[in-house]
Order: sequence, then structure tokens, then C-alpha cells
Amino acid sequence: MMTRITAIAFVAAFTAGPAFAQALAVPHIDVSGHAERNVEPDRFHIDIKVEASDIKPARARTRVEQNMAKVTAAFRANHALPESIDASTLSIGPHERYQDEHEVVDGTEVTRTASATFTRMEDLRSFVDSLDTASNELQITGTTMSRSDAEAIDTELREQAMAESIRNAQRIAKAYGAKLGSVYAVSDQPTNRSGGFSDFEGVTVMANTLPKIDLEVGSLKIERNIYATFLIEPAKP
Repeated sequence: MMTRITAIAFVAAFTAGPAFAQALAVPHIDVSGHAERNVEPDRFHIDIKVEASDIKPARARTRVEQNMAKVTAAFRANHALPESIDASTLSIGPHERYQDEHEVVDGTEVTRTASATFTRMEDLRSFVDSLDTASNELQITGTTMSRSDAEAIDTELREQAMAESIRNAQRIAKAYGAKLGSVYAVSDQPTNRSGGFSDFEGVTVMANTLPKIDLEVGSLKIERNIYATFLIEPAKP
């Protein structure tokens, strides 16, 4: 597990811009701090879709229920976290196809979805191997990786990013011969020129995921950005 902290672009503004002046008409600097960590995932999630269509609704429903029973049994047999196992209720509707450029109803379509989370990639692979995914009636619709302690890691990264933003502010103030004052605002979203905050998210989790069935353990990069505004006392002439 490796932690890397890097500074990202920051802006020094000793006088407020025209649009931002309404929000903060005093000398200030805007800075940002960034922290990130690459971690190994310990939660492996999978989503399954089971569907069948038939001219007789009862036959479609029966096939879906039989396949769903196999899926949930395979979840348990391969040590999925019990509290993570979830299966939807039946969804029933018309099955349509195109004929002579027109949609026609040729039966009833029945669908259910299921999902579960495993603590080991080996268990997820074993689950996938137990499925008959060659059938169009049972499909893997997605897999994701995560960390069970992602919230705790994010808290640590937030503190590191905040410390980085303070160092950036101190460095900028010193470079311009100004005295750093108190912090005016802190956010995990970047300030914009109208005095508010933009819509960019302050934390991201990116997974190095591979194709859905080619399951290999990758890495997760958890990032945290902090944006702060500090008041300053400009250098005396």
C-alpha cells in the first residue's frame, strides 16, 4: 500500500476579481491540496440478470425462477457476504421484436436481477465458473471492486490534503512577501469566479477493472482534493 501526496494547481489572488469581489472583497489567496493512495481491493461485487421470454408467461417465469435459484445457491456456496446478497422481484412485460419494420409482441418477458459481494477474488472467480453464462437467459451485467475501509482511508486523505493546502498557502504568501491570515473557507469543491463552488466532486475512487469475465485483481486509487481560501495581509511598500 503506497501513499502519495502531490500538490495540484493553485491560484494566488492578492486582489479579488470583479465577479468574485462580491463574495470576498479583501486580499486573499485560493489554494488546493491533493492526496491519493493506491490500495488493493478487498470487496468484489457482481451483478447478474436473469430473463426469459415465452408465448406462455408461466413457462418464462418458471425458467427465471429456476435460474435465480441456481444463482443464489451459487452465491452462498462460494462464500458471498450474506448481507450483500440481493435479488429483485419479478418484472413481467411484453416481449417485442421487429417484423417488417414494425414492433410486434410475440410473448411475455420475465426478468429478475441479483447481486452479491465477495471478500476474495478467488470466490468470485469460482462463482462465475459455476454459472452457465453461455445462455442468453443468464448474464453477468457488471463487476466492481472496492475497499471495506474506504471511508476511513478517505478521512486520512482529507486530513493530508488539508495539510497540503496549508503548506501551499504558506509557500505562496512567503514568495510574495505577504503575511498569511486566517482561513476564510474550506471545501472539497473548487471555487469558481462567481464566489461559489463548482459541481466537481472532491473525492474519486478509480478501479483498474478488466473485462467482466476476465477477472484479475487490479488496484484502486482513492483521491481527495481540498480547496481553501486564506486571507492575507499584502506586503507593505
